[in-house]
Amino acid sequence: MELIQIVVALLFVLGGIYLLLKFLRGRILPRNGMVEMLHYQSLGPKKGIAIIRVLKEYLVVGIADESISILSRPSSSEVEASLKNELEVSEQMPKKWNMGILK
Repeated sequence: MELIQIVVALLFVLGGIYLLLKFLRGRILPRNGMVEMLHYQSLGPKKGIAIIRVLKEYLVVGIADESISILSRPSSSEVEASLKNELEVSEQMPKKWNMGILK
């Protein structure tokens, strides 16, 4: 009997924590962060190149096993035009081909 009360109390506390976090996530925590990865191209195990947006600035970064390096800082218009072009191309492909492009 005592074990059942402990389990019920634990479930009640965990449920309350879950509901509190769910409430806070929508109200207090930002929905979108300041850093957003727009595209990632793998070059091998634990290596790749990514286009990220930090606030309003775009960066092309190289990602290796234990380091991240800024490769270039393209202009916003270059990145947006390139992403728009890639999106148009992916929309023209059959759905089974474009699964990995701009999800």
